[in-house]
Amino acid sequence: MASNGNGVHVLMIPYPGAGHILPLMDLTHQLLLRGLTVTIMLTPKNLHYLSPLLSLHSSSNLQTLVLPFPSHSSIPHGVENMQDVDISFVPDLSGALSNLHDPIVTWFETHVFPPAAIVSDMLLCSWTPLLASRLGIPNVCFVITNAHAVSSWWVNDLDSMPDCYRKLHLGCIQSWGLVFNSFDDIDNEKTKLIKEEITKHDRLWAVGPLLPIERRPSSLGQGDRDRVIPWLDSCNKVDKSVVYVGFGTQITLSKLQMEAVASALEQSRVRFIWVVKELENSTPPGFEHRVAGRGLLIKGWAPQVAILSHPAVGSYLTHCSWNAAFEGILAGVLLLAWPMQSYHFLNADLLVDELGVAVRVCEGLETVPDATKLARTLSDSLAVNLPERVRAKKLRKTALESIKEEQLSSLGVHNRREM
Repeated sequence: MASNGNGVHVLMIPYPGAGHILPLMDLTHQLLLRGLTVTIMLTPKNLHYLSPLLSLHSSSNLQTLVLPFPSHSSIPHGVENMQDVDISFVPDLSGALSNLHDPIVTWFETHVFPPAAIVSDMLLCSWTPLLASRLGIPNVCFVITNAHAVSSWWVNDLDSMPDCYRKLHLGCIQSWGLVFNSFDDIDNEKTKLIKEEITKHDRLWAVGPLLPIERRPSSLGQGDRDRVIPWLDSCNKVDKSVVYVGFGTQITLSKLQMEAVASALEQSRVRFIWVVKELENSTPPGFEHRVAGRGLLIKGWAPQVAILSHPAVGSYLTHCSWNAAFEGILAGVLLLAWPMQSYHFLNADLLVDELGVAVRVCEGLETVPDATKLARTLSDSLAVNLPERVRAKKLRKTALESIKEEQLSSLGVHNRREM
């Protein structure tokens, strides 16, 4: 790879969804710490995700390529991020961004120090490998999930996928290399399967767990953090006494689901933090008053990493996105799995059935849980001697140890991670 005084130059192209952009920013942070120069391609409404990185790194090493979001007949005007639409828009957003092929080529050809490689999200690999080939550089596919999930798709489902999804998965397989936000103790067997039977090469790297940088959007102040952390401190007379409930930026609960979760939290008598989206239906009348003192509701963004890492938090009711699961694993909390869609189900299978570090409580995007059963599960989840909690603690130790290993040496990068 070509380099100059600022090291190897890499172009990062994230998929426009918080669950994809954030781990790619964490990977970017690690590359910048190791002396690489990185340009990140974003559209204007996603630029705020870069604020934490821009505050940590020099502009000579971290650069931005901001291009207007191309219009698309299927995407509502003004939408540039998956959080504003449902999962059916995945191929439409990728298709829209493929129209940035020519502007990126023009930028590349006029750059005094053009990138030596592209790192692109797997959901963009229907077109980014072709872009890289046009530029004469390798495309490295960034996979936000684990090899367990991906190998299941590629072995069992590839031929039956709709053409738009099959094309992006084939592009991922055909990329020069693949990077997983995972680690060998979870994925070694499946990574080996992918190398031997699917990609037919060994340019696969498990570089996780990627330590999350501070993720507060620049438009938000310290308000929620200043409210939440003191509240958790007040709960800390007994460790692991709080349940955290959060379903990410993509999932919106229905009115019936909101009522069931609220009822379960009320019946359980546990202390809790519940993050609700502003678009969701409100909680039942009087709920906040009845749980005052032992429950805290956060609307919109929450300092999730700080919450999960607090010693008062013992369990996490999650939709099982891989980012959410990894944050829970690194925090050593018990995961309560409610997989909703897509690869969430495969992640739940891995966490519950294979690793034994999570408890399955419900599944399905439209499923309404039994409030009484969920209440019992929430209450039981705070017991310190649960086998799943013991195994989760061991997995956390393994994950933290893997961070210290030389995981990026094959990329020619100094690989000692700062803890």
